[in-house]
Amino acid sequence: MQEISPLLDSTKVRSNAFDWSWRPDSFESFIQEFEHIASSISNPDRLILYRGQRDCVWPIDSTIARSLKKHWLQIPADEKLNHRARESIDLHRLLVSAVLWKFLGVIGPSEELLGHETRIPELDSMFELMKRLQQYPEKEPDWIALPGSPLVDWSESKEIGLFFANWNRAHERPGAVYVLDATESGKVLQTLKVSEILAKLAKTINERSPGLPLLFSPPKQILMTRAKRQKACYFAHMDMRYDLAQIWRLQERALGRRILLKLVLPAKTNDLISRHLEEKGLTEGFVMVEE
Repeated sequence: MQEISPLLDSTKVRSNAFDWSWRPDSFESFIQEFEHIASSISNPDRLILYRGQRDCVWPIDSTIARSLKKHWLQIPADEKLNHRARESIDLHRLLVSAVLWKFLGVIGPSEELLGHETRIPELDSMFELMKRLQQYPEKEPDWIALPGSPLVDWSESKEIGLFFANWNRAHERPGAVYVLDATESGKVLQTLKVSEILAKLAKTINERSPGLPLLFSPPKQILMTRAKRQKACYFAHMDMRYDLAQIWRLQERALGRRILLKLVLPAKTNDLISRHLEEKGLTEGFVMVEE
């Protein structure tokens, strides 16, 4: 991602080891800066992705990582693991083993999904299972004690990113839209199936260096209207000791180039953002369509 500066003098920039963010002071300035970022980095040769989170202090974690940190490690949603924990190979083994236990031992693709894969070998039944868990977490069986998947949702649409930064956001809390230059992050687009990646993950369980997030967007997928409307792409969270932003910040230091930018959505702008999106047809009923 090319180096860009805020358009407005009123936008504050926070820069430290794990946070490089822009903080506009109003709804109007946020929209100006958002358009400025999108137009500055737009390039047909690059894959630019967006992710919205309704609380700007939350790490970029997969749902299964959040579940493990909350229920197993008793870590609040807005806190990161400390340095000692991130360096612990034993903790890495524990977190990876939980993912492998769930998806290689406890649950797997349904007969319906396996049948689709048999008829169309390019389909990935395990990916389809994880995608369904991402889009419809309420449909996960109650008896599974470890909810979620290692996938993290992103979108090719900046408006969808903004929708999720504002959706169900507490009025007094600032949200965040993350802008990712996925092309700059390296050769992470996966052609292997998820089950093969899980097998590789099992073999690398003793590695100390954090694994880069892997991008899954199979060319053959089962049509899911909700995912299509969200223009969804999914990164697999390979090393859950680190949230995705931390891993990309480490990569930025090694490359000397920007990969990720965080734009903070000011508090008390909920209604303004909702009206802005509604004018573009992006209502909750459209984005979160039932099917």
